[in-house]
Amino acid sequence: MGLLEQKQEVDPKNQEQFDILVANGMSIIHNQKTSKNLINQIVKGTDPVKSVADATLGVMKKLQDTAMANKIQLDDGVFAHGANMLMGEIIGIAEAAGMKPMTDEQKQQSYSLAVAKYLDGEVKSGRITPEQLNQMSAEVSKTQGGQEITKQLQGAGQPTQGAPGGQQGQVQPTRGQVNPDMVQ
Repeated sequence: MGLLEQKQEVDPKNQEQFDILVANGMSIIHNQKTSKNLINQIVKGTDPVKSVADATLGVMKKLQDTAMANKIQLDDGVFAHGANMLMGEIIGIAEAAGMKPMTDEQKQQSYSLAVAKYLDGEVKSGRITPEQLNQMSAEVSKTQGGQEITKQLQGAGQPTQGAPGGQQGQVQPTRGQVNPDMVQ
């Protein structure tokens, strides 16, 4: 399924930023050298959940660094939805290269792990404070999607403090998007 056919829940005012982020992410993922490194990292890894989360985090970090260097403030929803879309693409190329297909639960765990690691890095870098993270967690935990993330993180052994992100519903086994029901 192509990108244009995917259900997206991006605020229309941020659609252009989302489109640019995803296009730039696809360029990184499909760059010959980067693609080979991503595939090797995932296929040779012993834990596909962690390997996919780390690969996605690496791509998103490059995108964030580029945006910051250009003084572009990425919308949180754009960043989250972009990560979701790009993780789906990474899973697709890894599976095409021989990785055993991930279950829906593994895909959810991988996305949750990537979110937790990202937020941990944001706190460690000082871009967000632990108090802001706690406030975000409290706000998200009041939503259905936040409650589902909390359950997933608890099941994956992750601290629930790193749960903001608003994931909802079941992960669909589609190429190009890990969770098409994701909401802001």
